[in-house]
Amino acid sequence: MFGSRVWFPMRSTSHLVLAFVVLLASGCAVTEPGPEGSDTAPLAELVLEDDGLGDVLLGVPPETVIAEISALFGEPDHDSDWIVSEPNIYGSCPGSEMRAIGWGSLLTIFIRDGANRLGGWFYSYSYGYDYSENVGGFDPRGLRLTTAAGVGLGSTVSDLTDAYGSDLTVDGNTELDVWSFRIAGTEIRGLLSGREESDTVTLIELATGCG
Repeated sequence: MFGSRVWFPMRSTSHLVLAFVVLLASGCAVTEPGPEGSDTAPLAELVLEDDGLGDVLLGVPPETVIAEISALFGEPDHDSDWIVSEPNIYGSCPGSEMRAIGWGSLLTIFIRDGANRLGGWFYSYSYGYDYSENVGGFDPRGLRLTTAAGVGLGSTVSDLTDAYGSDLTVDGNTELDVWSFRIAGTEIRGLLSGREESDTVTLIELATGCG
């Protein structure tokens, strides 16, 4: 199954905003991007794509994803193990069970159903929220991952506009001060610190994330 491409429908940006509001309500802190100058160079092998992480495509078994990423970053910092797919800190995933495994603020999400309990597959990812430390908007491991267009945590709204032009849409709620972006024609979306040109990207994920 490795190398096969699995596509999922886009979900409303409102799910992203709602999920983030729930995180804020539960006491999750949002911090600024980590300091520059990390010794860890960006990894071309792990570009944030809309069909996976570089060559690690959606739909492959968990063991494959864990092995590929661990070969680059070492053992994961966070592993929820298989839990019931119901509303929780990760959202509400499809299937009967889900599993979240993270390296710093890079979180990979796997799902499986009752008829395939020993299997499961790579469903989605998010980059920018560290579940092991319960904080968001920074890169504790200095992974410095980016999209194919070079956008990563700390990139500005101006950078997003330069990279994606008219494909970029910024939405938000002024009263809640919660802002998000999405890229037309892709599954990539994320959160912003605001909508001004100097505001920054605090989360990048796939629209297939658990709403």
